[in-house]
Amino acid sequence: MKLGFLSRIFEGALSIEKTYNQCDKALGALRSYNEKRSQENAPFSATEKAELDNVVNIAIENANRIIDKEGERNWPGVFREMHKNLANIYLELEEYDKVREACEHLQNYGEVGKIDAEEVITNLNERENGESSSTTTPQEQGSNP
Repeated sequence: MKLGFLSRIFEGALSIEKTYNQCDKALGALRSYNEKRSQENAPFSATEKAELDNVVNIAIENANRIIDKEGERNWPGVFREMHKNLANIYLELEEYDKVREACEHLQNYGEVGKIDAEEVITNLNERENGESSSTTTPQEQGSNP
């Protein structure tokens, strides 16, 4: 019985770490794609776009899978980071309504969540006003709770 409990904890930890890595990979790929797209004559093949879409979709799906456990688990730092990752991914995808929705959730995670939400909203406002073409790097955003 104990072994099953420990196994679930270990599997959960692996899933969380894997999802952090997937989100970082998706953000890096999206930022690279957006930078390439902003340059004239920058080729991006259909295969590359399909690979990008796959990486991004997997990251979003797994982040949402973790967020779906909000009522079951006491992982506030993990949930906050997943909302922040989603907000940044949606920002790069230019899905601004989803950015705002993720930021609303972020604000429920204390002072750190409010600061994270303000940072993402500032980046969103810059994007909407044409002032900036990218946000912080995955390393700058701090992908661990």
